[in-house]
Amino acid sequence: MKRQTRAVLGRIIAALLVPLLGAIVLWRKTLGVGSDRGEPRSVLLVRLDLMGDVVNGLQAAHAARRKWPGAHIAFMAPPQWRAIVECCTAVDETIGLDPAVVTHWPACLDPRRWWNLLRALMSLRRRRFDLAVSIYGPIAGTVVALSGGRERRGYRREAPPFSFDRAIVGERRNGGPHESELAARLIGDDLPTWRTIDRTDDLPVPSALAGIGRPLVVAHAGAAHGDAKRWREEHWERTLAELAAGGATVALIGLAGDRALARRLQGSVHCLIDLTGETSLESLMGTLQAAELVISTDSGPAHLARALGTRVVALHGPTDTALHGPGDPSCTALRVDMPCGPCYDFRRAATCQFDDTLCMEWLHPDRVVDAARSMLAT
Repeated sequence: MKRQTRAVLGRIIAALLVPLLGAIVLWRKTLGVGSDRGEPRSVLLVRLDLMGDVVNGLQAAHAARRKWPGAHIAFMAPPQWRAIVECCTAVDETIGLDPAVVTHWPACLDPRRWWNLLRALMSLRRRRFDLAVSIYGPIAGTVVALSGGRERRGYRREAPPFSFDRAIVGERRNGGPHESELAARLIGDDLPTWRTIDRTDDLPVPSALAGIGRPLVVAHAGAAHGDAKRWREEHWERTLAELAAGGATVALIGLAGDRALARRLQGSVHCLIDLTGETSLESLMGTLQAAELVISTDSGPAHLARALGTRVVALHGPTDTALHGPGDPSCTALRVDMPCGPCYDFRRAATCQFDDTLCMEWLHPDRVVDAARSMLAT
């Protein structure tokens, strides 16, 4: 019911926005705004979504820093990911904005939330950024369209009509370019810089990891954006037990809801370190950076580990490895080819239309163990 309500609300807002954005385009053309496209001195990048999406969006910041070394680069993201953005040396300023305050039901009925959002947009307009870029999504595209930026840029099919002065051809699709490459393309033709989180000298590491044996393998079994991304508990048990028996130290990360899984795994995985529900975002980054290898479902920590320079074995089922995988050639993405997949369609959390998730069920632990051992050996 909530999802249907949000969909109807989204269509109503879109219908109201199109004439407003069209009027803004006519007004800008009359004043000649956006026609002068010299080198920008201030750049606004907008990516409003989940952890992994924000991490991949930081590619645009690095591309902008390489192209315009002297520009002031501001990155807008949900406030809960501020610590990640602030660890990117390409970003000068982090701006927090959480669209969920007005897009979720019943929060959208609170007029105070809409008023606060309007105030944030007005504050943004007063900044008069030389370039405003929507990295992905209709909400980010709308923010950029209303930002007052002298030039507004984004992918044409990923925002409402009339959102951009420079509407770039392209969109996210299975089998297409990687998320990070799409972010970089909005700025120029540079290849992605896979390590985008590079201000990491002061990241804290949990005390449970002090003095441990090496190599350290960090495992993440959760998936916040769809249960179809999850791997069977028996598969995790066999994989982590074999790696621990081979001499690796294994730590499990996740939210507090993953503690029950950790307790069950501790009975069969030798000296498993349980960090579920124990890490702040900063100490999560410190843990991922300290690891020799991270094994994870297709989720935020997998992308975060790659961006920190740690090698990753990513487990994919409904999501496409070309678009959503680690991307970095030093990492490995594993999935089972199925006639029905990859089936993730970007509009909702990953679910299986057949209610069996065979794409994850048939991803055998032996493949994961072999990939992990091979990467640890090098």
